[in-house]
Amino acid sequence: MSNKKKILLVGGGTLGSVMPLLALAEKYPANYTFWGTENGPEVLLVKEKGIEFKGILSGKLRRYWSVENFKDLLKIKLAFWQSLYLLIKLKPDIILTAGSFVAVPVVYAAKFLRIATIVHQQDLSVGLANKLMAPMASKITVTFSEQVKFFSKKKTIVTGNPVRLKYKKIEHQPSILITGGGLGARDFNKFVQEFLPILTQNFQVHHILGKNNFDQSLSLENYQPYDFVTVKMIDLLNQADLVISRAGMSMITETAALKKALILIPIPDSHQEENAEFFARHNAAIYVKQGSSKIMARYLEKLLNKKELREKLGENLFDLFPKNPVDNYIKVIEDVLSK
Repeated sequence: MSNKKKILLVGGGTLGSVMPLLALAEKYPANYTFWGTENGPEVLLVKEKGIEFKGILSGKLRRYWSVENFKDLLKIKLAFWQSLYLLIKLKPDIILTAGSFVAVPVVYAAKFLRIATIVHQQDLSVGLANKLMAPMASKITVTFSEQVKFFSKKKTIVTGNPVRLKYKKIEHQPSILITGGGLGARDFNKFVQEFLPILTQNFQVHHILGKNNFDQSLSLENYQPYDFVTVKMIDLLNQADLVISRAGMSMITETAALKKALILIPIPDSHQEENAEFFARHNAAIYVKQGSSKIMARYLEKLLNKKELREKLGENLFDLFPKNPVDNYIKVIEDVLSK
Protein backbone atom coordinates (compact mmCIF):
# COMPACT_ATOMS: atom_id res chain seq x y z
CA MET A 1 0.00 0.00 0.00
CA SER A 2 1.37 3.44 -1.00
CA ASN A 3 2.45 5.84 1.77
CA LYS A 4 2.21 8.79 -0.60
CA LYS A 5 -0.11 11.61 0.39
CA LYS A 6 -3.33 12.06 -1.53
CA ILE A 7 -3.31 15.56 -3.02
CA LEU A 8 -6.21 17.21 -4.82
CA LEU A 9 -5.35 19.94 -7.34
CA VAL A 10 -8.17 22.30 -8.34
CA GLY A 11 -8.18 24.95 -11.07
CA GLY A 12 -8.96 25.66 -14.67
CA GLY A 13 -10.98 27.64 -17.15
CA THR A 14 -7.64 29.10 -18.24
CA LEU A 15 -4.20 27.53 -18.03
CA GLY A 16 -2.87 30.23 -15.70
CA SER A 17 -4.37 28.59 -12.63
CA VAL A 18 -3.16 25.16 -13.75
CA MET A 19 0.55 25.56 -14.51
CA PRO A 20 1.85 26.13 -10.94
CA LEU A 21 -0.01 23.03 -9.77
CA LEU A 22 1.49 20.88 -12.53
CA ALA A 23 4.94 22.27 -11.73
CA LEU A 24 4.53 20.99 -8.20
CA ALA A 25 3.20 17.60 -9.35
CA GLU A 26 6.30 17.07 -11.49
CA LYS A 27 8.60 17.32 -8.47
CA TYR A 28 6.67 16.27 -5.37
CA PRO A 29 5.74 12.55 -5.22
CA ALA A 30 2.08 12.06 -4.28
CA ASN A 31 -1.15 10.50 -5.48
CA TYR A 32 -2.68 13.33 -7.47
CA THR A 33 -6.21 14.00 -8.65
CA PHE A 34 -7.14 17.11 -10.59
CA TRP A 35 -10.60 18.74 -10.56
CA GLY A 36 -11.27 21.38 -13.20
CA THR A 37 -13.82 22.70 -15.66
CA GLU A 38 -15.44 20.12 -17.89
CA ASN A 39 -14.42 21.69 -21.21
CA GLY A 40 -11.50 23.95 -20.29
CA PRO A 41 -8.02 23.95 -21.85
CA GLU A 42 -6.67 22.19 -18.74
CA VAL A 43 -8.34 18.86 -19.60
CA LEU A 44 -5.86 17.78 -22.27
CA LEU A 45 -2.79 19.09 -20.46
CA VAL A 46 -3.62 17.37 -17.16
CA LYS A 47 -4.36 14.06 -18.86
CA GLU A 48 -1.08 14.28 -20.80
CA LYS A 49 0.68 14.42 -17.43
CA GLY A 50 -0.96 11.14 -16.45
CA ILE A 51 -3.01 12.74 -13.66
CA GLU A 52 -6.59 11.60 -13.09
CA PHE A 53 -8.95 14.42 -14.16
CA LYS A 54 -12.54 15.10 -13.19
CA GLY A 55 -14.68 17.93 -14.53
CA ILE A 56 -16.90 19.48 -11.85
CA LEU A 57 -19.59 22.15 -11.69
CA SER A 58 -18.51 25.77 -11.52
CA GLY A 59 -20.01 29.24 -11.66
CA LYS A 60 -18.55 32.71 -11.92
CA LEU A 61 -19.52 35.81 -9.94
CA ARG A 62 -19.10 38.95 -12.01
CA ARG A 63 -18.43 42.35 -10.44
CA TYR A 64 -21.03 43.95 -12.67
CA TRP A 65 -24.76 43.53 -13.26
CA SER A 66 -25.58 40.46 -15.33
CA VAL A 67 -28.48 38.01 -15.48
CA GLU A 68 -25.81 35.31 -15.67
CA ASN A 69 -24.93 36.04 -12.03
CA PHE A 70 -28.26 34.56 -10.92
CA LYS A 71 -27.72 31.43 -12.99
CA ASP A 72 -24.18 31.07 -11.70
CA LEU A 73 -25.26 31.51 -8.08
CA LEU A 74 -27.35 28.37 -8.49
CA LYS A 75 -24.39 26.59 -10.12
CA ILE A 76 -22.14 27.59 -7.22
CA LYS A 77 -24.62 26.23 -4.66
CA LEU A 78 -24.86 22.95 -6.57
CA ALA A 79 -21.05 22.90 -6.91
CA PHE A 80 -20.69 23.18 -3.13
CA TRP A 81 -22.88 20.13 -2.52
CA GLN A 82 -21.14 18.23 -5.30
CA SER A 83 -17.77 19.13 -3.76
CA LEU A 84 -18.89 17.92 -0.33
CA TYR A 85 -19.97 14.59 -1.77
CA LEU A 86 -16.81 14.11 -3.86
CA LEU A 87 -14.46 15.16 -1.06
CA ILE A 88 -16.04 12.67 1.34
CA LYS A 89 -15.42 9.97 -1.29
CA LEU A 90 -11.88 11.05 -2.21
CA LYS A 91 -10.62 11.91 1.30
CA PRO A 92 -7.60 13.99 0.16
CA ASP A 93 -4.91 14.88 2.68
CA ILE A 94 -4.64 18.40 1.27
CA ILE A 95 -6.12 20.59 -1.49
CA LEU A 96 -4.03 22.96 -3.59
CA THR A 97 -5.33 25.69 -5.86
CA ALA A 98 -3.84 28.67 -7.69
CA GLY A 99 -7.14 30.45 -8.20
CA SER A 100 -10.14 30.12 -10.55
CA PHE A 101 -13.85 30.03 -9.76
CA VAL A 102 -14.02 26.26 -10.10
CA ALA A 103 -12.01 26.04 -6.87
CA VAL A 104 -14.20 28.31 -4.70
CA PRO A 105 -16.94 25.83 -3.72
CA VAL A 106 -14.31 23.10 -3.29
CA VAL A 107 -12.34 25.18 -0.77
CA TYR A 108 -15.53 26.09 1.15
CA ALA A 109 -16.56 22.43 1.27
CA ALA A 110 -13.05 21.52 2.41
CA LYS A 111 -13.29 24.02 5.27
CA PHE A 112 -16.57 22.42 6.34
CA LEU A 113 -14.92 18.99 6.29
CA ARG A 114 -11.73 20.27 7.98
CA ILE A 115 -9.51 19.36 5.03
CA ALA A 116 -6.36 21.50 4.74
CA THR A 117 -6.10 23.85 1.76
CA ILE A 118 -3.38 26.06 0.30
CA VAL A 119 -4.40 28.94 -1.96
CA HIS A 120 -1.70 30.37 -4.20
CA GLN A 121 -1.81 33.99 -5.41
CA GLN A 122 0.09 34.56 -8.66
CA ASP A 123 -0.92 37.96 -10.03
CA LEU A 124 0.01 41.27 -8.41
CA SER A 125 -3.68 42.08 -7.87
CA VAL A 126 -6.01 39.65 -6.12
CA GLY A 127 -8.90 38.24 -8.11
CA LEU A 128 -12.37 37.70 -6.64
CA ALA A 129 -11.95 33.92 -6.47
CA ASN A 130 -8.89 34.17 -4.23
CA LYS A 131 -10.49 36.89 -2.13
CA LEU A 132 -13.35 34.51 -1.44
CA MET A 133 -11.08 31.55 -0.71
CA ALA A 134 -8.44 33.29 1.41
CA PRO A 135 -10.43 33.26 4.70
CA MET A 136 -11.03 29.51 4.27
CA ALA A 137 -7.42 28.61 3.45
CA SER A 138 -5.00 26.94 5.84
CA LYS A 139 -2.12 28.80 4.19
CA ILE A 140 -1.77 31.35 1.40
CA THR A 141 1.30 31.45 -0.80
CA VAL A 142 2.24 34.47 -2.93
CA THR A 143 4.67 35.17 -5.74
CA PHE A 144 6.15 38.42 -4.42
CA SER A 145 6.53 40.07 -1.02
CA GLU A 146 4.44 43.00 -2.30
CA GLN A 147 1.36 40.75 -2.14
CA VAL A 148 1.55 39.80 1.55
CA LYS A 149 -0.37 42.96 2.52
CA PHE A 150 -3.52 41.64 0.82
CA PHE A 151 -3.87 38.66 3.17
CA SER A 152 -3.52 37.61 6.80
CA LYS A 153 0.17 37.89 7.64
CA LYS A 154 -0.11 34.92 10.01
CA LYS A 155 -0.82 32.48 7.22
CA THR A 156 0.77 34.09 4.15
CA ILE A 157 4.16 32.95 2.84
CA VAL A 158 6.25 34.24 -0.07
CA THR A 159 7.26 31.26 -2.21
CA GLY A 160 7.62 32.64 -5.71
CA ASN A 161 5.53 31.17 -8.51
CA PRO A 162 6.08 27.42 -9.12
CA VAL A 163 7.37 26.83 -12.63
CA ARG A 164 7.95 23.61 -14.57
CA LEU A 165 10.54 24.73 -17.12
CA LYS A 166 14.30 24.30 -17.24
CA TYR A 167 16.63 25.73 -19.85
CA LYS A 168 18.06 23.36 -22.41
CA LYS A 169 20.15 24.30 -25.40
CA ILE A 170 18.32 23.78 -28.69
CA GLU A 171 19.91 24.30 -32.08
CA HIS A 172 17.62 26.64 -33.99
CA GLN A 173 17.47 29.71 -36.13
CA PRO A 174 16.61 32.94 -34.30
CA SER A 175 12.95 32.73 -33.28
CA ILE A 176 10.08 34.64 -31.69
CA LEU A 177 7.19 33.12 -29.76
CA ILE A 178 3.81 34.89 -29.81
CA THR A 179 1.01 33.70 -27.55
CA GLY A 180 -2.24 35.19 -26.35
CA GLY A 181 -2.59 32.72 -23.47
CA GLY A 182 -4.09 29.26 -23.06
CA LEU A 183 -7.25 30.11 -24.99
CA GLY A 184 -5.67 32.53 -27.42
CA ALA A 185 -7.03 36.03 -27.99
CA ARG A 186 -8.48 37.41 -31.23
CA ASP A 187 -7.84 41.09 -30.46
CA PHE A 188 -4.27 40.29 -29.42
CA ASN A 189 -3.70 38.31 -32.63
CA LYS A 190 -5.15 41.11 -34.73
CA PHE A 191 -2.84 43.66 -33.10
CA VAL A 192 0.36 41.64 -33.64
CA GLN A 193 -0.59 40.72 -37.23
CA GLU A 194 0.58 44.07 -38.57
CA PHE A 195 4.10 43.40 -37.24
CA LEU A 196 4.48 39.86 -38.59
CA PRO A 197 6.08 40.94 -41.91
CA ILE A 198 8.80 42.74 -39.90
CA LEU A 199 9.27 39.92 -37.39
CA THR A 200 9.62 37.24 -40.06
CA GLN A 201 12.38 39.03 -41.95
CA ASN A 202 15.13 37.71 -39.67
CA PHE A 203 13.30 35.44 -37.23
CA GLN A 204 11.26 32.26 -37.35
CA VAL A 205 7.93 33.21 -35.77
CA HIS A 206 5.88 30.66 -33.81
CA HIS A 207 2.39 32.04 -33.26
CA ILE A 208 -0.07 30.28 -30.92
CA LEU A 209 -3.41 31.61 -32.07
CA GLY A 210 -5.86 29.71 -29.85
CA LYS A 211 -8.22 26.86 -30.66
CA ASN A 212 -10.91 29.05 -32.22
CA ASN A 213 -8.62 31.54 -33.95
CA PHE A 214 -6.73 29.59 -36.59
CA ASP A 215 -8.52 31.62 -39.29
CA GLN A 216 -6.29 34.53 -38.22
CA SER A 217 -3.13 32.77 -39.43
CA LEU A 218 -1.24 34.36 -42.31
CA SER A 219 0.67 32.85 -45.20
CA LEU A 220 4.22 34.12 -44.68
CA GLU A 221 7.69 32.69 -45.00
CA ASN A 222 9.28 31.94 -41.59
CA TYR A 223 5.83 31.94 -39.97
CA GLN A 224 4.42 28.90 -38.16
CA PRO A 225 0.90 29.18 -36.74
CA TYR A 226 -0.54 26.81 -34.12
CA ASP A 227 -4.06 26.49 -32.80
CA PHE A 228 -3.01 25.09 -29.40
CA VAL A 229 0.25 23.81 -27.93
CA THR A 230 0.88 21.76 -24.78
CA VAL A 231 4.07 19.71 -24.51
CA LYS A 232 5.85 21.49 -27.40
CA MET A 233 5.46 24.80 -25.55
CA ILE A 234 8.58 23.99 -23.53
CA ASP A 235 10.71 23.71 -26.68
CA LEU A 236 9.21 26.85 -28.21
CA LEU A 237 10.02 28.85 -25.08
CA ASN A 238 13.51 27.38 -24.81
CA GLN A 239 14.48 28.38 -28.32
CA ALA A 240 12.82 31.82 -28.35
CA ASP A 241 14.96 34.96 -28.54
CA LEU A 242 11.90 37.08 -27.77
CA VAL A 243 8.44 36.32 -26.37
CA ILE A 244 5.40 38.46 -27.15
CA SER A 245 2.57 37.60 -24.81
CA ARG A 246 -0.43 38.53 -22.74
CA ALA A 247 0.49 39.35 -19.13
CA GLY A 248 -0.73 36.34 -17.16
CA MET A 249 1.65 35.50 -14.33
CA SER A 250 2.17 31.85 -15.30
CA MET A 251 3.47 32.79 -18.73
CA ILE A 252 5.63 35.58 -17.30
CA THR A 253 7.11 33.18 -14.73
CA GLU A 254 7.98 30.56 -17.34
CA THR A 255 9.59 33.22 -19.52
CA ALA A 256 11.55 34.50 -16.51
CA ALA A 257 12.84 31.03 -15.63
CA LEU A 258 14.41 30.84 -19.10
CA LYS A 259 15.74 34.43 -19.02
CA LYS A 260 13.87 35.48 -22.16
CA ALA A 261 13.15 39.00 -23.34
CA LEU A 262 9.45 39.69 -23.03
CA ILE A 263 6.96 42.10 -24.56
CA LEU A 264 3.71 42.18 -22.59
CA ILE A 265 0.42 43.17 -24.22
CA PRO A 266 -2.09 42.76 -21.37
CA ILE A 267 -5.83 42.31 -21.69
CA PRO A 268 -7.15 45.89 -21.63
CA ASP A 269 -8.74 47.05 -18.35
CA SER A 270 -7.79 43.87 -16.50
CA HIS A 271 -5.52 42.71 -13.66
CA GLN A 272 -2.91 41.92 -16.33
CA GLU A 273 -2.19 45.63 -16.72
CA GLU A 274 -0.92 45.76 -13.13
CA ASN A 275 1.33 42.77 -13.86
CA ALA A 276 2.74 44.49 -16.96
CA GLU A 277 3.29 47.79 -15.14
CA PHE A 278 5.18 46.02 -12.34
CA PHE A 279 7.65 44.32 -14.67
CA ALA A 280 8.10 47.38 -16.87
CA ARG A 281 8.81 49.49 -13.77
CA HIS A 282 11.64 47.09 -12.87
CA ASN A 283 13.02 47.14 -16.44
CA ALA A 284 12.23 43.43 -16.66
CA ALA A 285 9.79 43.50 -19.61
CA ILE A 286 8.39 45.84 -22.23
CA TYR A 287 4.79 46.94 -21.66
CA VAL A 288 2.75 47.84 -24.76
CA LYS A 289 -0.95 48.64 -24.61
CA GLN A 290 -3.02 46.79 -27.20
CA GLY A 291 -3.52 49.12 -30.14
CA SER A 292 -0.42 51.24 -29.51
CA SER A 293 1.14 50.47 -32.89
CA LYS A 294 3.72 53.27 -32.93
CA ILE A 295 5.06 52.33 -29.49
CA MET A 296 5.19 48.65 -30.44
CA ALA A 297 7.08 49.45 -33.64
CA ARG A 298 9.62 51.55 -31.71
CA TYR A 299 10.33 48.81 -29.19
CA LEU A 300 10.59 46.14 -31.88
CA GLU A 301 13.12 48.23 -33.80
CA LYS A 302 15.34 48.27 -30.70
CA LEU A 303 14.85 44.66 -29.59
CA LEU A 304 15.13 42.93 -32.95
CA ASN A 305 18.47 44.54 -33.69
CA LYS A 306 20.11 44.41 -30.24
CA LYS A 307 20.81 40.99 -28.81
CA GLU A 308 22.47 42.49 -25.73
CA LEU A 309 19.29 44.44 -24.94
CA ARG A 310 17.19 41.26 -25.18
CA GLU A 311 19.62 39.42 -22.91
CA LYS A 312 19.58 42.25 -20.35
CA LEU A 313 15.79 42.21 -20.21
CA GLY A 314 15.82 38.45 -19.72
CA GLU A 315 18.36 38.67 -16.90
CA ASN A 316 16.37 41.41 -15.15
CA LEU A 317 13.19 39.35 -15.41
CA PHE A 318 14.91 36.26 -13.99
CA ASP A 319 16.45 38.23 -11.10
CA LEU A 320 13.10 39.70 -10.06
CA PHE A 321 11.51 36.36 -9.11
CA PRO A 322 12.17 34.49 -5.83
CA LYS A 323 14.34 31.45 -6.47
CA ASN A 324 13.45 27.76 -5.92
CA PRO A 325 9.68 28.39 -5.89
CA VAL A 326 8.70 24.72 -6.17
CA ASP A 327 10.93 23.77 -3.22
CA ASN A 328 9.55 26.70 -1.22
CA TYR A 329 6.00 25.60 -2.01
CA ILE A 330 6.75 22.00 -1.04
CA LYS A 331 7.97 23.19 2.37
CA VAL A 332 4.62 24.90 2.92
CA ILE A 333 2.76 21.71 1.96
CA GLU A 334 4.85 19.59 4.32
CA ASP A 335 4.39 22.12 7.13
CA VAL A 336 0.60 22.04 6.71
CA LEU A 337 0.51 18.24 6.49
CA SER A 338 2.59 17.86 9.65
CA LYS A 339 0.03 19.73 11.77
